[in-house]
Amino acid sequence: MFKSPFRGFKGKVNKSDKGSVEPQEVFLDKLSRKKEDEMGISEQKFETPLPSWILYLFGVILFSMLFLLLGRSFQMQVIEGETYSSLAERNRAIIQPARVLRGVVYDQTGEQLVYNSVTFDVEIDKSAFSENGEPVLRHLADILKEDSEYLLEKMETIDSSGTLVTDIAHEAAIMIQIRDDELPGVTVERNIEREYEDGDYLAHLIGYTGEVTREEIAQNPDRYTLHDYIGKAGLEKYYEEYLAKERGSFKVKTDASGNVLEREEVEPVTPGYNLKLWIDQELQKSAKEEMEEVLKDVGSTAGSVVAMDPQTGGVLSMVSIPSYDNNVFSRTGDKELLNRFLTDEEGVFLNRAIETEYPTGSAIKPLLAAAALEEGIISPEKQIHSPGYLDIPNPWDPTNPTRMMDFQAHGWTDMKEAIAVSSNVYFYTIGGGHDGQEGLGIKRIKEYLDYFGWGVATGVDLPNEKSGFIPDPEWKMERVGLPWSLGDTYNTSIGQGYLGTTPLQVANSYSALVNGGKLMRPQIVKEVRENDKLAEKVDPEIIREGFLSEENLKVVKEGMRMTVTEGTAQRLSWLPVEAGAKTGTAQIPKEGHYHNWIAVFAPYDDPEIILVVLIEEVEGITASASRVAEGVLQSYFEEETN
Repeated sequence: MFKSPFRGFKGKVNKSDKGSVEPQEVFLDKLSRKKEDEMGISEQKFETPLPSWILYLFGVILFSMLFLLLGRSFQMQVIEGETYSSLAERNRAIIQPARVLRGVVYDQTGEQLVYNSVTFDVEIDKSAFSENGEPVLRHLADILKEDSEYLLEKMETIDSSGTLVTDIAHEAAIMIQIRDDELPGVTVERNIEREYEDGDYLAHLIGYTGEVTREEIAQNPDRYTLHDYIGKAGLEKYYEEYLAKERGSFKVKTDASGNVLEREEVEPVTPGYNLKLWIDQELQKSAKEEMEEVLKDVGSTAGSVVAMDPQTGGVLSMVSIPSYDNNVFSRTGDKELLNRFLTDEEGVFLNRAIETEYPTGSAIKPLLAAAALEEGIISPEKQIHSPGYLDIPNPWDPTNPTRMMDFQAHGWTDMKEAIAVSSNVYFYTIGGGHDGQEGLGIKRIKEYLDYFGWGVATGVDLPNEKSGFIPDPEWKMERVGLPWSLGDTYNTSIGQGYLGTTPLQVANSYSALVNGGKLMRPQIVKEVRENDKLAEKVDPEIIREGFLSEENLKVVKEGMRMTVTEGTAQRLSWLPVEAGAKTGTAQIPKEGHYHNWIAVFAPYDDPEIILVVLIEEVEGITASASRVAEGVLQSYFEEETN
């Protein structure tokens, strides 16, 4: 019997009874044969059907694979969904810290001294380069108008990513961003850079910023990251906490090639506070220019000028020479000039107003006069004779006394005249005693110099201030190995010997002489401002008062007025206002050379400025510092009246 090609498919042929043939089978068989004839085939050409168990096995395998796939999908999307979502987000978006926006600085008149300027840098990510990145960098060189070989060499110094070029033109930055699809791995970073107005006039005051060190990061890990800039000197360092606030952050989205697609602010940047100073920019310029001119004339290379408001302690000017331009520390500064500064042996970075200690010479004398009056050891009218020297008896050889010299024989002088003509013998006598006249002695000298703020840092708002030094018998025995002598007291009484002070300490002590006996804390910053609003006012601070009487101060001031009218500072008599002053000539180890001082206050009746000038290592006894003071004050009071 013919076998149908549909054999084996249940439901198509009924074989429930093997011994019989149903009518429909005959009908189907006939149709089947007819179809074979039409197609020219026979049943022998059909393959034997697969066994049912194989189909069952295949179904089991297929179902198992589908089950595993669905299970894994459930695990990744539901159970571990947040983890994988976070990883995916990190692959395409990175949270980066924003640049700190430092506060700016103004002088007392509102003249801006420090700016934040925008610069553009080219950053590269070498992992996004195909091959060696040479084609990309050559294309970049064309845009930047740079030597391609230079860029290729610079690229070799970068490990994986980093800054390739700094401070590119704004037009070039725009062009790179427009052609970013042609420059895979190249991005433009916008940076903020410090710019200092008249940098070489204010460098020691304002200071500068520099890249944060690993040690500084370790001390403040939540505040700084690599490549941050931090205050390194001057106000930039002292007021770091005010000038640099919260940095903020932003999300950077990139494509597979590392090209930036989008920047999104995550945390806003909090701008730093602005500083308004007591500094008068015009006075600062005048002081520096006058000092430079006189230094050139006398052949000296170093000096300092300090101007203060004696009523408030506000520092109106602070000049230190030699100086430097703090703009060289910017990321785009002149590196060759910076290297020259760094290797300069004259100490251009030293703020001589607060970081160097000097013998004062006769500038100490008004302070000793006030102390002697307070202690009641002499009246202002008593005269002391100066033959040009004072002899200290030698107990071992009476014929060979120790002679303490005066600059000249002044004859008989009272206190005011002794201040005016700067009689050494007078101050030897009231300092150490002589010929029946009681002296203060080193203990009381040290006590009063302490009152005037010598021997201790003034507390000015600048880093690295020196404290100065006042010697005493205990120190000398411990350090020198010799007992204190009367000659040591005499030397200290005229600002010589082991004594050391800073120009700012001298200016501050003179403020106490002319403001009624109040020792003020010197202040550079007058106000801290948040945008246009006052955030913090720096009030005048009295360190000490009540140690000098008005009557005794009046005597000392009159002596300093006589210094101008008939004494050692007569060139100041031509100023537009009346002034008082005291000069000083301090001996130094360099033979024939002296540190030249002057301290001036003006106007005489209501002082508004104390000016101290120091010129180092002046050859001979000259009025060099007085020349500087005259020029500065002439300009200051003329400017004030205009």
